Amino acid sequence: MTDSVEVDVVPNSQPGGLLEAACSHVLQITHARCAAVIALGGDAGSGYSVMGSLDAQVLLPDILEQMAQTLRQQLARNLN
Repeated sequence: MTDSVEVDVVPNSQPGGLLEAACSHVLQITHARCAAVIALGGDAGSGYSVMGSLDAQVLLPDILEQMAQTLRQQLARNLN
């Protein structure tokens, strides 16, 4: 597994943009405290949007780190 792949992922820079709309939709349909949407290699490039209460957003870095670790393990098993 390599960490050398480079993808420029930037925050949603367009208020009212597609990622913001998608994130808002996820937040509404799930009735969640917080939602995040990540797009890689879309028509408008790569980016992300996060919406929700600040007390829920502060949990995201730890959750994303756990997700990354799990995904790396799953990919390593599937690619070998």
